Amino acid sequence: MGYMVELNTLLGLPKDFDVTTLVDGQKYTIIKDRERVFPLHVAMLIVDGDWNFYGYAVAHQIKVFDQKTEISFEVLSLFSDDQKKIYKDKFIEAAKITGEIK
Repeated sequence: MGYMVELNTLLGLPKDFDVTTLVDGQKYTIIKDRERVFPLHVAMLIVDGDWNFYGYAVAHQIKVFDQKTEISFEVLSLFSDDQKKIYKDKFIEAAKITGEIK
């Protein structure tokens, strides 16, 4: 018997998160469905469901409850528009090779 938990290495924003509110040094809290594991105190890429990358964040606290995960994180740096395009293009290229994206 086991317990299912999702291991995340990217900080995926919820669909309803307003990315225009992202500011360097600002702290945010989001809630995601399912139980998840995130690395704490390690730089992670911030991404949305359309594989748009916004910059780097660090998770300071994770709470798992009621089949949900609450992540408190701080924005470390944000990308320029050119950097966003490069990250997205390169990730999609790699993820197609690994099968993450069909």
